[in-house]
Amino acid sequence: MERPGAEIDARAANPRAPEAVPHVVAIVDRALPFTTMTCDTSAATVRFGDVVAHVRAGADPLAPWRDALRAQMQSRHAVPVPPHVPAAFVLQWWCEVAATPMAYAASLGPWLLVPAASGLGFELAPGLYPDRITVDPDGTSLEVDDDPAGRLERARTAYVALVSEVVTAYAPGVKMSSRQRWGVVEDMWETAVRRARGAAGESVGPEPARVSCCFIYALPGMLECAACPRHGRPGSG
Repeated sequence: MERPGAEIDARAANPRAPEAVPHVVAIVDRALPFTTMTCDTSAATVRFGDVVAHVRAGADPLAPWRDALRAQMQSRHAVPVPPHVPAAFVLQWWCEVAATPMAYAASLGPWLLVPAASGLGFELAPGLYPDRITVDPDGTSLEVDDDPAGRLERARTAYVALVSEVVTAYAPGVKMSSRQRWGVVEDMWETAVRRARGAAGESVGPEPARVSCCFIYALPGMLECAACPRHGRPGSG
C-alpha cells in the first residue's frame, strides 16, 4: 500500500508555490481517521487568533464551549457532571486541533507545516468535539525539511508555542494542576504523532501511559482509559 505522504510532487516540493499548502493539507486530510482538514472556512469556524485575542483581553472565550459540553453530558447521562470533566476535554481538544496538522505533515512527508494563530481554525460536531480543522494558506508557513527527527522536533516546538498562551491562561473554574495542564499539551502531541505514524504505515505499538487525565471515569458507566495515568499511580491525574 502506498504511504499517504508519498505524493511529493512539484506542488509540495516547492513550499513557496501557492498550491503547496492546500496540497499538503489534502494529503493530511486523507490520512485522518476521524477529522476533516481543509483550507476552506465557514461562518461556523472558530479561529485560533480570535480565541487568543480574547484571552489577551482577560476574557474566558472557551467558557461557552465548556458550559455547552457540560450541559450536553448531563442531558446524556442524566446526572450532574463535575465541571472538571468538560474542562479537561475542552483543553485536550484545543491542543489536538493545533497538534494535528503539524504532527501529520511532519510524519507523512518532509513538511514543516506551521499555521499561525490567524491561520488555524476549527468547527464543532453536534457532539461538541472538533470534527473539522481549517488551515488558511495565507496564515501558514510551509518548509521542506529532510531531517525526520529534527523536523518533528521543530514541529513540536511550534505547536507548544501556538497553544501555550491559552493553556497558561486557562481558568476553567476548577483546580487544574501544572502536571494536568502541561500534561495535556504533551499528551495531545504524542497522540497526534502516534496516529500520524500509524497512518504512514509504521508500527506504533501499545498506547503509552498519559500524563494527564480526561476524568471520563466520573461519568456513569464509563471506565478509565487504557492509558489513564491513574493505573498504578494512586492519586495521579
